[in-house]
Amino acid sequence: MIIPTNLIADPEIIKGLLDGSLVRYGSVIRKAAGTSQGGQIVRHLTEVSGLPSQLMTLPFSSILGFSQIAAGASVLNLGVSIAGFAYMGFKLHQVQNQISNLQHSVNEGFDRIDWSLEQLSRQLSQQLGYLYLLVEDSREEQQRLGNAIADLHKALLIKNIADLQAELEHLKRFPDDSPKAALKTATSARLFLASQATQAPLEFDANTLMLVDVSTQGWAVAIATEANLLLQHGQIPEAREVLAREIPRFQQHAHQWAKSLLNTERPELATAQRFATPYFKNCITPERVQRITQISPSDRALSSDQTLQKRRGAKVELEMTRTQPQLTSQWKYRQLAIAEYLDTLSELYARLDGLLAFAQLCEQQGVKSSHELLPDANAKPGLYLLPAVET
Repeated sequence: MIIPTNLIADPEIIKGLLDGSLVRYGSVIRKAAGTSQGGQIVRHLTEVSGLPSQLMTLPFSSILGFSQIAAGASVLNLGVSIAGFAYMGFKLHQVQNQISNLQHSVNEGFDRIDWSLEQLSRQLSQQLGYLYLLVEDSREEQQRLGNAIADLHKALLIKNIADLQAELEHLKRFPDDSPKAALKTATSARLFLASQATQAPLEFDANTLMLVDVSTQGWAVAIATEANLLLQHGQIPEAREVLAREIPRFQQHAHQWAKSLLNTERPELATAQRFATPYFKNCITPERVQRITQISPSDRALSSDQTLQKRRGAKVELEMTRTQPQLTSQWKYRQLAIAEYLDTLSELYARLDGLLAFAQLCEQQGVKSSHELLPDANAKPGLYLLPAVET
């Protein structure tokens, strides 16, 4: 029987996190890159209800501070429990708040209509294509149609996310009920939101980023909900199969966006290491840079020397006289937005990857339910540790 250990009661893990020999990656603690067996999972992390509000008062807050634990996807919980479903429900509530602002960022240009119709036709009917012909010669009608499509698209997103949130609320209230309805809803939401996230164009404008961000976060919660339900009810190979299929898709999605948003006309700045220069020292933490590096195809495989060289190159470029006119406040705000967006993507991917490792742990232990490995209902709020899969 595995008994979860509170993180603050494990001095070896605390020491490793302090001296850098261990790092948090999503919902697991791994041996740091460059150490013996770098990247190997040492322990799993699971959150117990109340952690976000108490984080800053816990004894280990200086080790795993808010910028580390609560980044981006902090409420995408590992465990299947009332607390876990409450966390994921809260995450969906955050997503819905983002959707409420979506209309304010809609790009009304006619050049968006083709794409919007294409997206909607996949979900509704190919007959919507006739609308394009009706407004072809009227700019005013084109703009109205763009707004109408945005409203309809917004409604579809809300419906899928609201349906999933409703199922999570039901599971929180009635944890012993059959999971069939919730599984069906989670699968449906996963398929729809994945299509919305992956079919959007790779472009840096507020409307597209918000749409993709909302869809991506909903997609991640749907994956986690479906997998956790299967783990809870003993269908562990099925959970592992879902995760093994979805996580590579999610990783590719994150890599594509990182490559696109980090790209720039100045090759010296086309790297996540530009965020590690003195120019961003007071705005972007080293932990955030490291998380972004994990999903940047051009950065993630670099050696320590190569990383340092990239960072120096970016620093020199930002100090060049020719670059100074570019460094406006607007440019800096855009860079901060990119960093936050990519950080969330990285954290979501890392959490899902950790959930796959947890499914493998459940399989190795031969448990009938993931509940057997998690803190009980009376556990105090905090971070708890589980062993890693034996290799």
